Amino acid sequence: MFVTLLVLTTIYTFYMGYTDGSNAVATCITTKAMHPRFAVYLSAAIQFVTVIALYFFVSDMSVAATIGKGMIRNATFNDVTSKGAFIFLFSALLSALLWSVITFFLKQPNSTSHTLLGGIVGAAIGAFGFGAVLWKNVMLRIVLMIFLAPIVSVSIGFLINKLLRRIALRHAASGTGKVVKALQWINVVLLSSAISVNDAQKSFGVYLLIASFGLAKIATPPVYVAFMFAAALSFGMIFGGYRIIVTIGQKLFKIKPLMSLSSQIATNVVIFTSSAIGVPISTGQVISSTVVGIGVSERARGVKWLTVKRIVLGWIVTMPATIVFGALFYLLTNLILGGLL
Repeated sequence: MFVTLLVLTTIYTFYMGYTDGSNAVATCITTKAMHPRFAVYLSAAIQFVTVIALYFFVSDMSVAATIGKGMIRNATFNDVTSKGAFIFLFSALLSALLWSVITFFLKQPNSTSHTLLGGIVGAAIGAFGFGAVLWKNVMLRIVLMIFLAPIVSVSIGFLINKLLRRIALRHAASGTGKVVKALQWINVVLLSSAISVNDAQKSFGVYLLIASFGLAKIATPPVYVAFMFAAALSFGMIFGGYRIIVTIGQKLFKIKPLMSLSSQIATNVVIFTSSAIGVPISTGQVISSTVVGIGVSERARGVKWLTVKRIVLGWIVTMPATIVFGALFYLLTNLILGGLL
């Protein structure tokens, strides 16, 4: 049971790297500040090292704690058999993976974070009832952020781009382009780290859930689990979707070097802050919103609003859809596996 759940978690970690990892390099590749292949491999290396550093040097993983201990009531862990816990977690992870595959092939924008969290909440409702879910935490830390994160990201992107433009105009010189390019390189490192910090903690949070139900022998993730998650994120980044890079860099607003820097700084601020306060945020949602904020600060008419509308619709639909999908998937899985285990 433990091995099956760990494998599914690792596969989903790979998927997060595949979709979210590209966000770290999207704007710098679009502006040709870095060669695409070099940018991808650099980001993958940074994400791997960051996850290992997170494991060894950060004792309080607040995002992981939110997922592992802040979504389901503690009493639920004591009253469930190993078989019941396995079917619940198996359903949550498999429903999240299947939903991700469906939306990927339909080319429908999808948040990996909200898909995973929605799958867990939905499966918990199906397995244990509405009362097992800590709705206050879910509403404040997850559902509210679906709406609040884009507003904050758009605002910060708008303000930072205005500030950097003013600084660039005031200190215009022949070397400005080189400075902006160098700063983009630095921010690729920081952004790769920020994304991996938030995404890896979601995987560690799932491990904590597995351990809370008694399906793992060790309560805290062993070191090999950290290396598995780090490798999954990195390989996901290496094989990541070019479609996401094009969407971020061109289909929302035509990004230029200074705008790329503004987006990177704004995204770093939002993601590092959310990780510090324990909010499992959608990194794709954040960077898309910062690009929109920058586009509005430059030329609102230049923003591809139809693309924005399609992405926002995907954000709004994902959480409730995956909750329903997770609950239904649990009922189906329990029907099939209940008599076999």
